[in-house]
Amino acid sequence: MNLHIEKGRNRDFWADQLPEGIALARGFDKLIMIAFVVSFLLALAYVLFEVMRGSGIEDMMPLLAIPFFVCGVVFYIKAKYWILLVIAAAAVVLWFFSIPMTLIFLFLFLVIGVSGVVALVDAFQRSIFYRVLRRIEYINVKSKLSFKDKLTAFLFNIPEDLDTRNITMDYELSRTKIPWREVGNSISLGMMVGIFIWIYISMNPTFMNLSIETSIPLLMFTLILYIPILVMPWSIFRSLNVRIETGYRDFKVYNGIRATLQRMAVPVVAALFFVLVAINTSDIRAVAFYIFLSAAMIVVILTAASILYYWIFEAVIINDIVSKWKMFRPVPVFVGLETAEKKESWEDLPGTPRRDKSDIGKLTLPDEK
Repeated sequence: MNLHIEKGRNRDFWADQLPEGIALARGFDKLIMIAFVVSFLLALAYVLFEVMRGSGIEDMMPLLAIPFFVCGVVFYIKAKYWILLVIAAAAVVLWFFSIPMTLIFLFLFLVIGVSGVVALVDAFQRSIFYRVLRRIEYINVKSKLSFKDKLTAFLFNIPEDLDTRNITMDYELSRTKIPWREVGNSISLGMMVGIFIWIYISMNPTFMNLSIETSIPLLMFTLILYIPILVMPWSIFRSLNVRIETGYRDFKVYNGIRATLQRMAVPVVAALFFVLVAINTSDIRAVAFYIFLSAAMIVVILTAASILYYWIFEAVIINDIVSKWKMFRPVPVFVGLETAEKKESWEDLPGTPRRDKSDIGKLTLPDEK
């Protein structure tokens, strides 16, 4: 541990940095993140170049889904490369039966792109988990918060009067089936983020002129592919029940970020209705249809991504987190002599002097006369 003294609200305190060897990110996770960043920057540069040449941004936006396709290909090459051959053969069969190319592209991006999304979510979880816990641990005992501390407190909705040092989690998690309740939570969070897409649809008259058979499905699919990246990484805090224990009701970290998204969604919903009623120039029925279509896509993509995540990725990352928990928290923060099993005696502590009771004199009282 690298112990150092930091200024606290009432007094200075000892703080430590994350110990060496606690990092969860593997070489493959770093490769996935590098592949995403590089392919995203290249795709974004090409989109901007084409837009400057006069192409419509709605026509170029689907190219921003390429980074997830690249991550999916990397994942399949590492895991089971033969699946790529099966997917390619299925695409050829669809083309042979004269299936529209738009649907074939949607099929490829759904099967390969969603796998890339989940691999990226797993890599992101491994990168942030213990960093978030360490930042939360000292957030309410520091005298001055950095920008990252303030951002963490805002995202996780951490109360100022909460002693955040007693952060803990469950160490044993065994699943025998897909946790559909947690899948439903991810979908509800995705719907909150989807409100921003719906506002974009309702305020953009150009969107109404796009082809329902070609441009609209690809454009929506591209935007919605980014939603799991925003809502799924936090599911690990729910799975492990990461919480700050108090003398009363524990504060659950996942509930904090969910409450933050809910607070942000309420005014956005109000803005959406204002746009639809007051300033929208598009057909209300067409807008409602596109909102319904995007909501259906959110459900399909988040359900597929969640099933893949809980089926393949979750057990591995949880085992890695639990195996390194003792490095993060060697002993509980608040330790006393009284445990849940028995009350220890001071005489049981090492080094306590012991007296031979045979040396103690015996008091004899005189007989009554």
